[in-house]
Amino acid sequence: MKKHIPVMIVAGSFILYFFYFSARYTIAYPPGESACLNASLFLVDKWDVDIKQGDLAYFEMNVENQFYPTGLRWIKKVAALPNSTVTVYENNVVVDQVKEFPLNISHIINTLNMSGKSIGEIEDYTRTLQLKNDEVFMIGETINSFDGRFWGPLKKEQIKGKAYAIF
Repeated sequence: MKKHIPVMIVAGSFILYFFYFSARYTIAYPPGESACLNASLFLVDKWDVDIKQGDLAYFEMNVENQFYPTGLRWIKKVAALPNSTVTVYENNVVVDQVKEFPLNISHIINTLNMSGKSIGEIEDYTRTLQLKNDEVFMIGETINSFDGRFWGPLKKEQIKGKAYAIF
C-alpha cells in the first residue's frame, strides 16, 4: 500500500489541476464563416475580466441585430474603454482622437448588401459615440468583422473573460 501512495498523490494532483484548469479556462475558436481576428484558436481566462485597450475579450453579445442571435459568445479586440469617444469613419476607427484602428467598413457593407442581407449604407455607420462609464467598444481585425461599428458599444458586464490568441 505504501508504494502506491506517491502514485495516488500524483494522480490526485493531476485531477485537481484538471478541475482548476477547466473551471478557469476554456478553449475557443471562431466558427467557419467568421474571420474577424487574425487568429484561429484562443485560450480564454474566465476569471480575468480586467481588460485594457487592445486586449482580446470574450463576451456575451446581447445587442439585438439581424445576423446573429443574442447570447452568443464572441471574441473581439477592445478598442475603447468606458468614457472614451469613438469615431467610426469609412476607413478607420479613432478613439479619443489618438488611437487609430485601420478598418475599412465598406467591404463588409458591400458584401452583405450584395448577398441580399441589406444593412444600409456606409453613412449609416460613420458616427461619433461617447461611451458611458459602463460601456466598451469592440472591433475585429479584418475587413470581414461584424463588430461594434455596426452594433455600437457593449456593457462592460458582458465581458466574460480575457482571451489570448494561441495561433
